[in-house]
Amino acid sequence: MEFVIRGRCGRFEPNADAFLDEEQGALVVTLEVAGVAPDSIRLAVEADRLLVAGRRLDTLPQRRGSFVLKEIAFGEFGREFTLPVPVDLERTSATYLDGLLSIVLPIAATAYIPTARNDVRIIVQRIVI
Repeated sequence: MEFVIRGRCGRFEPNADAFLDEEQGALVVTLEVAGVAPDSIRLAVEADRLLVAGRRLDTLPQRRGSFVLKEIAFGEFGREFTLPVPVDLERTSATYLDGLLSIVLPIAATAYIPTARNDVRIIVQRIVI
């Protein structure tokens, strides 16, 4: 599937969290997309990038008067994430519940992920002259 995420002009970027879930062995990306129709959401993985795009329609009643505060964005949205590890596209899944889109990208079996940290001992010597 191919689609274009437009430049910043005319689209918004929903808030997102992305983390490596050690229990699932997956990268989990969650986006705030309340009010978006599920059939308008498009996902694609190209090389080491996850692309998410869609549209939130302004379905609120016609407003008369002046805004005092305007924070809710409508129209096209898009986000692009660099994948820190290779993923298994065959097992990738997405769920949309209560305004949150969660994308689970299982880490590919061939991926190398360092899990242990090595302590480095630093020795400081004070030389008095």
